[in-house]
Amino acid sequence: MNPLLEISHVSMEFPTPDGAFVALDGVNLQISEGDVVSLIGHSGCGKSTVLGIVAGLLQATRGGVILEGREVNSPGPERAVVFQNHALLPWLTAYQNVELAVRQVFRGSKTKYCDIWFCKQWAVTEGFKPTNEVLYPFQPGQLLGVARFNRK
Repeated sequence: MNPLLEISHVSMEFPTPDGAFVALDGVNLQISEGDVVSLIGHSGCGKSTVLGIVAGLLQATRGGVILEGREVNSPGPERAVVFQNHALLPWLTAYQNVELAVRQVFRGSKTKYCDIWFCKQWAVTEGFKPTNEVLYPFQPGQLLGVARFNRK
């Protein structure tokens, strides 16, 4: 039986002024359906780098990732990463942050109407009134305050 996820000979180097920093070197891992896996290690050992490569957010310097029989080389709707820190772009509004993700997932296969509909549905689901005055002008750092005062 083929593994659900296969990480093969993955290496990752980051350029620095002093030369390449090797974050990962020859990582191999196979995960089958039903397996429970935990990545454990000290800060800076490459756990988040492995997850970023599996999510398609980073390209390995060498090696590759196969997920459900397909090579991972970009983000996709079947994968998600929950970051430890804020992962919003602070120069965009909350709406624009969500819209950016929607556009990346659908890559032009949906109309602008569908993109906007999805973002408004997100706003309603999160408890925001779907009006331009409430959601669109706010930056991500202000979102918590908006959530506190604009819940239905």
